[in-house]
Amino acid sequence: MDLEEREINVDTISPYFEQYFGHSPTVIAAAPGRVNLIGDHTDYNNGFVLPMALNNVNVVAIAPSPTGKHRWIGGLGDPIIEIPIEEASKKGCPFWSNYVRGMIYMLEQRGAVIPAVDMLIDSNVPRGGGLSSSAAFEMAVGTALAAFCGIEITPTECALMGQATEHQFANVPCGIMDQFISANGIEDNAIMLDCKDLSYKLIPMTDPSISVLVIDSAVKHSLADGGYAARRKNCEDACSVLGIESLREANIDMLKANKEKLGKLSYIRARHVVGENARVHSFAQAVAKSDWESAGIAMRGSHASLRDDFEVSCAEVDTLVTLCDTIPMAASIYGARMTGGGFGGSIVALVKSNDVEQVAKEIIEDYRQALGIETSYLITRAGAGARVIFQA
Repeated sequence: MDLEEREINVDTISPYFEQYFGHSPTVIAAAPGRVNLIGDHTDYNNGFVLPMALNNVNVVAIAPSPTGKHRWIGGLGDPIIEIPIEEASKKGCPFWSNYVRGMIYMLEQRGAVIPAVDMLIDSNVPRGGGLSSSAAFEMAVGTALAAFCGIEITPTECALMGQATEHQFANVPCGIMDQFISANGIEDNAIMLDCKDLSYKLIPMTDPSISVLVIDSAVKHSLADGGYAARRKNCEDACSVLGIESLREANIDMLKANKEKLGKLSYIRARHVVGENARVHSFAQAVAKSDWESAGIAMRGSHASLRDDFEVSCAEVDTLVTLCDTIPMAASIYGARMTGGGFGGSIVALVKSNDVEQVAKEIIEDYRQALGIETSYLITRAGAGARVIFQA
């Protein structure tokens, strides 16, 4: 019951491209989804995050269109949509096309001239599962179009373009984490990213005794629905009261001294961010020493804070995290937490490799019995970032 175990590569996408468009792709790019091991809702507060890229990817295949118009397909089996060149860098319908439109606009701002292209998108990154399928989409589109046009952009530049696309074309005021790790991921490494200056440290995830387990709650979420933006506004309100630029500058003593001025809501939102930044550092230090018990403690604290202070968890996700403490194989789990923006999505757990399959099966079965929900899981290693995988 693995999450989206269907393989996607040049050999799988090229025949479909030829079937739909009648000719071969000239550029194919791939970009991964991500799982955030710890550090949620800290990125737009200039804080610290610690994600890793998945092996699950979004793949974009493109070629010149003979029609003089863009022809795009959002997924296998979807209809072709046609878009005039002059409309391609403006918001429009269907909604998914705004991720392409945004990246075209950002590339054009950097001097790219993008002719009409045929484009086919395929992905095995679960949508709505908190694994950043949208960032993978943006990074794959940006990487493919840049190569197609002969424009050189760094992975970090591509990430910033993707973030701007989210803000301006998808109406999601996200931080930089998702796009950054999708663009810059390094195989066998997580990345501890300082979202203030985009400096980062590689955190090796090579211990064969540890596996990363991701379990989907099967509760789909859309960060464009408003809950995410509301949390960001709470943080901005706290900064206004404290007289600081971002919650990166806050500490717990500052929050306590201004608790009444902040009011309960801004106080607990800020308390999460301050505590989460500290937990990211604790987690990174623990992983460096292969101290998985301490890493798990940081993860458990993160989930409690996201649930109680930031209020972005949900009953289904909380059930999955609780099961990590109650299943027969619970002793094989070091820690678990919700991952991603919240309001559904997935949990991530650090599990002893020898037991990870049994752990996953027990959680899946107990979750089904508790809530009547059938769901799936993914056992993953740290994957590579966005790259061109074919160019004619």
